[in-house]
Amino acid sequence: GAGDTMSSATNDRPNTSTCTADDELLHVIFIRHGRTTDNANGVISGGTADPDLVPEGRDQAKEAHQVYQALKANGIVNDDTSIFTTDRRRAVDTAKLFTGRENGENVTIDPRLLERLLGDWDSKLTERLQKEIKAIPGFSPPAEEAPADHKSHVFECLDQRIAEARGQPIIIVSHGGTTRRIAAYFGIEEGLEVQNAVPHHAVSSDGGKSWELKRFRVDSKGQLQEEVLPKKLVKVASTERTMESILAEHAPSASLSTPDNVFTIALTNHTDIKAIDALANDIGQLLIGKSYDANTVVVEDAAVVVKLDQVQAEILQQYVKLKGIEIAGTSSFQTK
Repeated sequence: GAGDTMSSATNDRPNTSTCTADDELLHVIFIRHGRTTDNANGVISGGTADPDLVPEGRDQAKEAHQVYQALKANGIVNDDTSIFTTDRRRAVDTAKLFTGRENGENVTIDPRLLERLLGDWDSKLTERLQKEIKAIPGFSPPAEEAPADHKSHVFECLDQRIAEARGQPIIIVSHGGTTRRIAAYFGIEEGLEVQNAVPHHAVSSDGGKSWELKRFRVDSKGQLQEEVLPKKLVKVASTERTMESILAEHAPSASLSTPDNVFTIALTNHTDIKAIDALANDIGQLLIGKSYDANTVVVEDAAVVVKLDQVQAEILQQYVKLKGIEIAGTSSFQTK
């Protein structure tokens, strides 16, 4: 039955009549919001961004409700359990769907749980290109919040909320970067891949001195399964084509025109239509996002032509400058 799949979390509860607060079981359930329009487009989404959940994201949050129901059945949470979230629509809507509390009962907005502020490139920089930019030492996008600052206010929030709960479970519904910080608080420093609307469970049996971290899923029989997460996770390398590898090959025939912000790569060997389309698609996804408009990325007269907006063009200019790559039209941006 449902009881035995949860035994690790429920049956080792100490006899409360004799225990002190130090060996009380503490439970923190935490979950990232469902998939949003920005997630679907593959662009970064920071603390000021406020995209909506896409229908798939709402479904993910509703599916996670099965986990909430199983936690209720196991006596770990109830409908009075406090929820802490942010004022972003993606978080509030997920909180309501995950818990089935349509009116947002017992929900507290805590701005310390907001996603890291991603500055001028928020909702513009693609996740694919962000990976490359993050790997450049000593650079951070304009007006971006330092990761250490974000981490400190997430940790401060957890310290306070766990202490004030006095042994009662709490639920946190937040964001991708915030969820990675929360995992770090519970002892997982690197590499946690945070999926949309997948509930996690942190349990301490020593009053919060040490934590075990688990991830939930409901199996095909509708039973709740928990996977214990190792404290050290292996990062998986991406096999996707990078902007760096594209420019290594095409920089000499690439140009960026201003003020219309059109990025062009002229193709000398233009026989393979499939390869050209694949290149155009990669560039569109790297510079604009997965759901770029068909008219913004076109193949014409043996060239890939990409129409960028002002911010996307600035990102490309800054990227080639940082990488020391010369492309025509970005000379004013070259490092002297």
